[in-house]
Amino acid sequence: MSVSAGTERSRKRSTAQPMPYEMRLFVAGKEANSVIARSSLERICSDHLEGRCHVEVIDVLKDFQPALEENILVTPALIIRHGPVRTVVFGNLTNIDRVLAALEIGSEPS
Repeated sequence: MSVSAGTERSRKRSTAQPMPYEMRLFVAGKEANSVIARSSLERICSDHLEGRCHVEVIDVLKDFQPALEENILVTPALIIRHGPVRTVVFGNLTNIDRVLAALEIGSEPS
């Protein structure tokens, strides 16, 4: 009986939803790269994360305190938290492969 109970627990773990991504995107108002970064992140979330993310956009021109707390001195900057891992990506996020690598997801190897 203990073997079947262990097997059942393993099945439950394997069918569990992947952990969601918590992200903070630091932008500077309507500056061109900030606008591009917002758009790129929206596309990445809809195309690759299928509702498994929460994005907080922080405009440092309106509130710079969160950027100071996160040691962000350059915008746009994306902080990705996935479980205990924290990754920072700088730039307008148009290099999709780079962002997917930071998210530890991507296309299957050929």
